[in-house]
Amino acid sequence: MALPAEPASVCIARRWATDLLTLWGVGADALDTATLVISELAANAVRYGHAEMTIRLLQQTDRLYMCVTDSGGPPASHPLVIPRELAEHGRGLAIVEALSETIEVTREPEGWRVGAVIRVTAVRAAVEKPADGCVSR
Repeated sequence: MALPAEPASVCIARRWATDLLTLWGVGADALDTATLVISELAANAVRYGHAEMTIRLLQQTDRLYMCVTDSGGPPASHPLVIPRELAEHGRGLAIVEALSETIEVTREPEGWRVGAVIRVTAVRAAVEKPADGCVSR
């Protein structure tokens, strides 16, 4: 999903991820964790990106792979340094790291790519494909 790097996009990304993961049958705990991770990654893309962000989700067996790519430029220098424990911002990647099995931050030619992996459990087979290939619930 591609979205503009605007604050309203964080809510859209969260809703989209929740709807998709619910459709995939992801369990409640993993769904909550994934939603928080996507929210934090999308918020970073909005804060540091310039034009748009792209969100990718992939579930394979018991892992959910989440990736957000932004169009951010090089990090800006901040004239005021606030101690981390008092900072209102800057905890997003720490939260993502605490909730994820792995996290990877990569500088891309047009911005940044941040990927995270969490363990998921399926509560049910959410989508079944009948013999005719049509998707039903």
